[in-house]
Amino acid sequence: MNAKINWSEKVKNLDENIRKEIGIEEENHTKHILINVQTNASEDIGPAFIVGEDEIFLDLFVLSSQGLGITSTAVLKDNIQSIGVIGGVSAEKVNLSEVTDETPLLDDVTDLYQ
Repeated sequence: MNAKINWSEKVKNLDENIRKEIGIEEENHTKHILINVQTNASEDIGPAFIVGEDEIFLDLFVLSSQGLGITSTAVLKDNIQSIGVIGGVSAEKVNLSEVTDETPLLDDVTDLYQ
């Protein structure tokens, strides 16, 4: 049954709906949408993002919780119970000149510990 679901498209639509509901309607498209995948197993898989999909498998890159990088994982689509959207990473690059310098703020805090 789940093999016929196009999870990539469902996740993209869910992300768009969530952004509209909370008032984040950006012109930039989301590059990667972070998700959690609940399978028939007891623990969920995530945070992850979809890198590919066919009729049988959903291919994911799973982010490590210990900071050890990314693990490539394939999940049988028939074993997926649900997918939840965590958030998205925009394709827009940040202009570093627009980022404020927090050094003065940190300097004020150091006076408290002297």
